Amino acid sequence: MLRTLRQPRYAALSVVMLIVTLVCIAAGTWQIYRFADKVHENDALRRNAALSPVPVTRLLPLVGRPLPSHYDYEYRTATVTGTYDSAQQTLVRNRTVGGVTGFLALTPLRTSDGTLLVVRGFAGGQVGNRVPEPPAPPAGHVTLTVRLEPAESKDDDFASLGNGQVEAINPADQQARLGARFFDGYGELLPGQPGAEGLRALGAPNLSNPAGGALEPQHFAYIIQWYLFAMLAIAAPFAMARAESKHQREDEIDRTEPAVAAPAPADSELSPEERRAAKLADRYGRVR
Repeated sequence: MLRTLRQPRYAALSVVMLIVTLVCIAAGTWQIYRFADKVHENDALRRNAALSPVPVTRLLPLVGRPLPSHYDYEYRTATVTGTYDSAQQTLVRNRTVGGVTGFLALTPLRTSDGTLLVVRGFAGGQVGNRVPEPPAPPAGHVTLTVRLEPAESKDDDFASLGNGQVEAINPADQQARLGARFFDGYGELLPGQPGAEGLRALGAPNLSNPAGGALEPQHFAYIIQWYLFAMLAIAAPFAMARAESKHQREDEIDRTEPAVAAPAPADSELSPEERRAAKLADRYGRVR
């Protein structure tokens, strides 16, 4: 087998398979880090959802200030006191709740520390160009408990959409348009809070895989898969050389063994005339 492996074609194959092996090992190692990250991300979001509410100022900075990782505050519940600015309410279009596509009622809540965008709830299904009219929020000071979410980076397209609609929940765009200081994130109003009346609640997040993307077992399966590919790649030249060496030895044995005469046909393979002739030949000897 070693003599076969030293042939130029096997040397080239071994180099190619070595490169494939290194690539597979790199991919498997990357999946190890990705698996660890996914476990950390899911654990952080599940922990956030279970923590007690704290003031929003402890979790969210204002737009333009350093923003922590969203895993530090996403799904956290926060308390905030302020006044709804119903005149600046917008509708976030193309959102789906419970399989129905419609709008989110997004209302700024002005506080002494800044303005927080609050999703008060789902404002109904979207039928053609019809725009729903969500109930007005309560007037005066209110104290809310909200679930925090990171700001959406997409442009909200307020100017182009019209009718008080936006495409994304973007506090930076709202700040530039309204000239007020906004918190760099938004809150989803929990059921039973002031301003939730007449709107469909968004419900709690799904914590089975809160970070999204591939599940944790999938990343673990990818690790096994890539390292298995690496083992197969590194073993391929040896397996092929061993098989070729085996065939060569069998050919040599076939060439050196004496030829064996073919056996006489069985009686069942002869015609009746041939069987009678064979019996006469056995009895009286073959006629030359």
